[in-house]
Amino acid sequence: MKNYILISALCISITTCFTCCDKVKDARDPNVQVISGNRKVLIEDYTGHKCGNCPAAADTLRYLHNVYGEKIIPIAIHAGSFANINASYPTDFRTATGNAYDTEFGISSAGNPNGLINRVGHGTGGFIKAYSSWEAETVQMLSTAAKFELKINNSFTASSNLLNTKVTVKSLTTNSGMYKLVVLLTEDSIVAEQLDYRIVSPPAPSQKITNYVFNHVLRDAINSTWGDAVFASGAFLNDSITKVYTKSINTSYRPEKCHVVAYIYDADPNSPTYYEVLQTEEKHVK
Repeated sequence: MKNYILISALCISITTCFTCCDKVKDARDPNVQVISGNRKVLIEDYTGHKCGNCPAAADTLRYLHNVYGEKIIPIAIHAGSFANINASYPTDFRTATGNAYDTEFGISSAGNPNGLINRVGHGTGGFIKAYSSWEAETVQMLSTAAKFELKINNSFTASSNLLNTKVTVKSLTTNSGMYKLVVLLTEDSIVAEQLDYRIVSPPAPSQKITNYVFNHVLRDAINSTWGDAVFASGAFLNDSITKVYTKSINTSYRPEKCHVVAYIYDADPNSPTYYEVLQTEEKHVK
């Protein structure tokens, strides 16, 4: 009887191990459950330097990046009225691509800070995500299998300021529909002005931080705002395609602080998952 109990306990222990093996504690925060998976998550933070509530969202994005590491790809998109410039906030982070995304998805009109998580739920009331929900949404995405794999190879020529980037897209299953690849440029560690309402003493206008550090700032589209068709009529398992782009980097940007961000998304307007980002990747320019 004693042996039976021991064997039963051992079986329960082994079963529990196999059931939970896709969840591991993160060494940096033992209270965080990281769900293993091969799908990465694009987190778009729509923000502006005159948005006093936006630094809290940026802190959330920094936390998620620290905890989940390479599993998430962050982009800070400065758009809408809070991103407009004036004498007190002269640094212009706006881009034509970011403005197009903001207009299409209606983020700043809904109020900042807000964001998108893999652009899941386009056309529904839950599409735009408050930053307080970003972690829960991210963990849910990380638990799903990826339909595609992305690989980026960059080379940068300093003498001409030219970036050459090669992106290979591989289908990890048979996928029907139409898919596009977008390749963007972001930059970290930019010091400029930012309003922060969390500074309560002394009162405004001292709530303006003159040396705020901006990260993951969208700088430009390397191919185009809405991308190139890579699989126009679906893809079979292991189908792959490689795109090569050459981009002249603005001389005011620092290549050592820049990343190439690529993502593949559902580009079929008739699809129930239209605009959803199915895989994303990033790599240092140099």
